[in-house]
Amino acid sequence: MRSIRFFLPLVMLIAMTTATAQEAKTIMSKLEEATVFFKGAELTYTANATVNKGDNELLIEGLSPNVDKNSLKIKTTNNVVVSSFEFSIDYLSATKAIAPTLKKIEDSISVFQSALDKVIIDIKVNTNMITQLQEGIKKNISGSEKGLGIDELMKAMDYYKSKSEVLEMNQVTYNQKKRQIEESIQKLRAHLNQESGKGNKTSGVLKLKVTALTATPTKLTISYYTPSATWSPYYDINITSTDKPVAIILKSKVVQTTGIDWEKITLHLSTATPSNGKIAPLFSVWFLAPLRPIPVAREMKMAMQNSYSYDVQASYAIVEEMEVADMASPITMDDYVKATEQAMNVVYSIDLPYTIPGNGKEQNIELQRKEAAAEYKYYCAPKLDSETYLLAELLDREKLELLSAPANLTYDGTYLGDTYVNASSTQDKLSLTLGSDKRVTVKREKMQDFSTTRFLGNDVIQIFTYKLTVKNNQNKRVMMVLKDQYPISTQKSIEVTLLRKETTPWSTNNEEVGVLTWEGELAAGETKTYQISFSVKYPKDLNLNL
Repeated sequence: MRSIRFFLPLVMLIAMTTATAQEAKTIMSKLEEATVFFKGAELTYTANATVNKGDNELLIEGLSPNVDKNSLKIKTTNNVVVSSFEFSIDYLSATKAIAPTLKKIEDSISVFQSALDKVIIDIKVNTNMITQLQEGIKKNISGSEKGLGIDELMKAMDYYKSKSEVLEMNQVTYNQKKRQIEESIQKLRAHLNQESGKGNKTSGVLKLKVTALTATPTKLTISYYTPSATWSPYYDINITSTDKPVAIILKSKVVQTTGIDWEKITLHLSTATPSNGKIAPLFSVWFLAPLRPIPVAREMKMAMQNSYSYDVQASYAIVEEMEVADMASPITMDDYVKATEQAMNVVYSIDLPYTIPGNGKEQNIELQRKEAAAEYKYYCAPKLDSETYLLAELLDREKLELLSAPANLTYDGTYLGDTYVNASSTQDKLSLTLGSDKRVTVKREKMQDFSTTRFLGNDVIQIFTYKLTVKNNQNKRVMMVLKDQYPISTQKSIEVTLLRKETTPWSTNNEEVGVLTWEGELAAGETKTYQISFSVKYPKDLNLNL
């Protein structure tokens, strides 16, 4: 009796433990939605389960192994409460799933390898037969002291010809068959390596403990952040001719290495970047300390270099982003992409199911297609570059919502190269450089008769005068922008004066960098000349780079 009383509770305990273990339900989740940031992504899954009254244990499979566990969020329906959860990685499921596929590929390789071994033997035998035939006919012809007669020689040659033709054709056939089998084996081995790589993939598993007041079905929504995804914008900017608007196409490159394929999901691309714990900066004490003096010549050179770069940026104005207007076409991606401007970012939602593989291959997606009006001008700064460039200045920049991104530039069907759209630029207009045009020529030359050097006490006064000649060799009127430069002094002992009387009246004068701009129209075949003149006064013991 005692043994029976002891045995019954043990049996009940084992039964309860077994029942509890059996209550753990394994559920496969489905990826529904992905919001990809410039760095990282938020993935949202759904899973359906039926839970019993009381405590339940659920195993949710199919998640990425690359998960920021702190970002996990779980929602349920029908008053089911998540009491605890635990995330782990399953290293075996992928290997088990692909094992039958690997076996089939390995069997196919074995079949082709056997066929290859047989062909190699056939080639070897056929090669020996060709060798034996050649030696036999040679021995037969040279074996007789008197040699073969004409009839016998003809018969021997005919026999050799017919047999050698058959053997050589067999050799060609065998070699072709050998190459085909080797190519098949190579493809199968590549396929085997690819499938084997899938076996190295891991899967994330979420273990949940949930409590329900009654037995009920529930829908689980699981979301988390993963760093293993990214997207980057870029533009295709197409200009057909100077009398038509500029077509601007915003595209994106999406890459993800989360370890799982995103199959037919709802895709959002966000310009937000998770803060990763960053905090707003605060000032610390700013201590001043003396710097070593820089030689005058070097200082002057640095100032001129800085002025060059400053003005070149303003002149060659970098491309900026633009909001794309709907083009007159039957159906474009604009019909499926919605751009939503939020407080701190823009989200592009794509109303098409997308599949993004988890192998890191770049996926290119078109987001928006718009048009922008433009003004076209010719530009030249002959002090820096004698080439004349055709520029397209995009209008209504305030209406263009731009992203900083690279851009591919095409003019009249010809690829011109790439440029960069700088969304943070403060320029009033967006300017695209379409390339050089030799039909508008500019020549810059120093006018010796108006350039002098004279001494005044301990000072030297030098006058520099340059003539700029512009000619429009086209049969149409063009707008021309011409720039030149005079130096800026950084020391009291050096005086620079722009000689206004001798200098052609300008459109603008950027005194911060010493750049003059002349802007106006050139009629067909017209030639215009411009002049810039300035003086530099400095101590004669200085050596300036002029």
